[in-house]
Amino acid sequence: MVNTTTNTEQDYLKAILNITETKGFARTKDVAKALGVRPATTVEMLKKLEEKGLIKREHYGPTVLTEKGTRIAAITLKKHKLLLDFFTMILVPGEEAEKDSCAMEHNLSKVTNEQLIKFMAFLSHEGFFEIWTKKFKDYSSSGKLIPIKFSDDEYYQDLASQNMK
Repeated sequence: MVNTTTNTEQDYLKAILNITETKGFARTKDVAKALGVRPATTVEMLKKLEEKGLIKREHYGPTVLTEKGTRIAAITLKKHKLLLDFFTMILVPGEEAEKDSCAMEHNLSKVTNEQLIKFMAFLSHEGFFEIWTKKFKDYSSSGKLIPIKFSDDEYYQDLASQNMK
């Protein structure tokens, strides 16, 4: 299946998903507020999303995602969170990390996204994420790489023991 949604449409679907997860449904004013746009702009986009079968809505009533809309929103949200976690891990300041995550979530290829998911899962294994982040922070501030002088097994045991402290 070819993804025929625009970046803006994905942003709307993601906003509707976030709102419906807390309220059970989304109203036009909620979506407009979440995206920082005018309600009239939101109404036009909701019409387009409804025509594409991505949402169901009632005139002056609630808006909910269809199964297809939910799937697209969830994938977009997952990419966003993954990128935000990655940028946070490499010490990109919060506001910049959020902005860059929003920009990139729409443009990752399937292969790159899958590899990034694997990389983050690898780093998260047995607490290595936190250790890696700490070591990267030390390197970022000092500019010095500390060479590893023992086998992979010893290295991972050392990392795991540091995580226990």
